[in-house]
Amino acid sequence: MQFGDRLKQQRKNKNLTQDDVAAKLNVSRQTISSWENEKSYPDIKSLTVLSDMYDISLDTMLKEDSGMKEFIEKSDLRKNLVGLRCATYSFDIIIVLLNLISFHHHVFTDNYQIILSILTLSFVLIMNSFSKFTEKMGFKKFNIFQEVFHVNKTGEIIFDIILIAMYTLSFVINNLIPGILISVFFEIVIIIYYFRNK
Repeated sequence: MQFGDRLKQQRKNKNLTQDDVAAKLNVSRQTISSWENEKSYPDIKSLTVLSDMYDISLDTMLKEDSGMKEFIEKSDLRKNLVGLRCATYSFDIIIVLLNLISFHHHVFTDNYQIILSILTLSFVLIMNSFSKFTEKMGFKKFNIFQEVFHVNKTGEIIFDIILIAMYTLSFVINNLIPGILISVFFEIVIIIYYFRNK
């Protein structure tokens, strides 16, 4: 028996409605319906509550359904990739900030400036490749602003414009403060994302 069919059968055996189950789990009725129709799967916490509520073991709930096993494996993989994704973004921001400081104060020689520029470009390419890899693995397209602030495409574009404007402003007015502020903001966003998803 498939996972969704088992959930539906056990719910009916206990004479519960989808609304009853949703209320006990603090989710919507649509979420319960989605689980029963296998459009999505519950998280581990919800699975344990369902297991107790329906008096069936987790082993029995999961054993026969390959879709649920695949979902859990992808969920575990996604959590393991969070640290790598955050480290890559964070390192890229630090390199951009070093570029900015170097440009303003001529801290590094021209050779080091070229190396920093190559590193910045390399990490942008690595981040792009990483995103393509995770999409091929079946994960949704990643955008840190959408993940943290739950903005739509327009909000994402506004964040990008602000980011570019702040770094450009740093170069134009020959002042590090806008660049440092946006870098610190970005690092805080990455930390928030990491702790929400680890």
